[in-house]
Amino acid sequence: MAKFFTLNRENLSDAQAEIEQRLSQLKIERKDILRAQLLVEEIFLRMVNNADVEQASIQIVKNFFGNVQIKMSATGAPYDPLVEVFDLDEDDDEYYRTLILKANRQKMSWLHEKNQNVVTINVQSETNFQMKLTLGGMFGGLLCGVFMKEFLSLETIKLFNDSLITPLNTMFLDALNLVIAPVIFFSVLCGVTGMGAGAGIGRAGSKLIGLYGSTSVIAAIVGLFIAEKFFSGDVPQVGTISVAQNTEAYEFSMTKFIVDIIPSNLVNPIADRNLLQVIFIAVFFGLALNALGNKVKLLQDFANVCNEFFTKLVGMIVFFVPLIAFFAMMSLASDTDFTMILTMGKLVVGLLICCFAMLVVYAILIRFVGKISPLPFLKKIPSLWPIPFATSSSAVTMPFTMNFCTKKLGVAEKISSFSIPIGTTVNMNGGCFYLPIVVIMFLKMYDVEIDLNAIIIILTMTLSLSVAGPAVPNASVIGILTITSTFGVPNDIAGLLFCIATVCERIVTCFNVTGDVAAAVTLARLENLTDEKIYFAD
Repeated sequence: MAKFFTLNRENLSDAQAEIEQRLSQLKIERKDILRAQLLVEEIFLRMVNNADVEQASIQIVKNFFGNVQIKMSATGAPYDPLVEVFDLDEDDDEYYRTLILKANRQKMSWLHEKNQNVVTINVQSETNFQMKLTLGGMFGGLLCGVFMKEFLSLETIKLFNDSLITPLNTMFLDALNLVIAPVIFFSVLCGVTGMGAGAGIGRAGSKLIGLYGSTSVIAAIVGLFIAEKFFSGDVPQVGTISVAQNTEAYEFSMTKFIVDIIPSNLVNPIADRNLLQVIFIAVFFGLALNALGNKVKLLQDFANVCNEFFTKLVGMIVFFVPLIAFFAMMSLASDTDFTMILTMGKLVVGLLICCFAMLVVYAILIRFVGKISPLPFLKKIPSLWPIPFATSSSAVTMPFTMNFCTKKLGVAEKISSFSIPIGTTVNMNGGCFYLPIVVIMFLKMYDVEIDLNAIIIILTMTLSLSVAGPAVPNASVIGILTITSTFGVPNDIAGLLFCIATVCERIVTCFNVTGDVAAAVTLARLENLTDEKIYFAD
């Protein structure tokens, strides 16, 4: 499957058919084939129009990890076709094509070597492969843990944990801690600048931000309520927090908490890993960049590059998640009893109840704000879920979400083209109910008292972190660690968090996307830009 073929203007249709045939032989899903064809065509046309390229060589390869890639090579001077085009509006010919490139930017790379511009397109993400590997690691670790508990002495288990599992977990956590602060900073900074650009659209943009903000608050409250109900009784204890830690991290007033959000300098928040202060600085800087506009376009571009760089670093660290999941489940099964497994089951059940509750919220929103029946929305939205569930990324799903809004729900393109990209950045309804559930579960496991102050802190930080959460696999782990560390809970829970996130984050992504669609449908109705024939069609 690594044989080259040539692409030029005359054989574009034939080359697209060749791509479809080869990817079909590799059992690539239809949606991924269509996305690959769109990207190949757009990148080639950019090379032709901007770099005087007459033809390109195409190669389709499949590596060991199951990742299928298309490599495009064209002779010529250095030219990066993946550079984003700014200052476009809906009347520009490149507007929608640029949205497609931007939505799939993480799936592509460019380099220039030996007088060749080479663009690599990841057709089939490694996410599914890694999910299977992680699930396999969890299952294998569970079996090994049960075996160790049954046949080995407590002293031998402790020696194994101290000699192997603990050092590996420490190395993994140190690597993760190394990048958490910059990932949070640049992710939130880019999210705020992007939100500012979208909200500047005018009246419709203001309504959109209002819809996203209200659904996020409701989702967080639903998550807090379900967590309190599900984990109000006995919860297995996995550790304790020392008096010094508990006093320093938790025993303070809300006034002090709010005052301490603003740091006295720019160095301490990163050095001390005070991520709430990091978030404040990012939001503060983002607002300033928005106010200055095009004067600081260079800084905005630099922030975007840094965001992509640190996102890549996290992706490299997350590569080792299956191994960490294996040892985490092994340690869990050998050190704890069956009640811990039941607690994990309660977490998933609570998450599903939150999903159902948010569907009711979306139905009420569409019915009473959009003033249209929510039944077509509720009937059609499950057909979109397989894509975000498979990709675990609302950004990758964005072109399909926009198409779904227009083709299935009758939302005008001028609404879906800006509401969905903004929602992908700032509207994380699924994360808003997921984070409180997991955070409260772990606080209970460490015997931290959940009072009104704690609830307000969790709610505030959840809403802060849900805006422009890092666009990386298992991004919720960073958010959860950010909140739990405020209460003195050690980062040792990261291994178990990655096990939980393997499946839960996919459900969360489905409802991040669902919230975007519900807001788009409501906004289209408010602006009288809904095709009701399409909306009510079967």
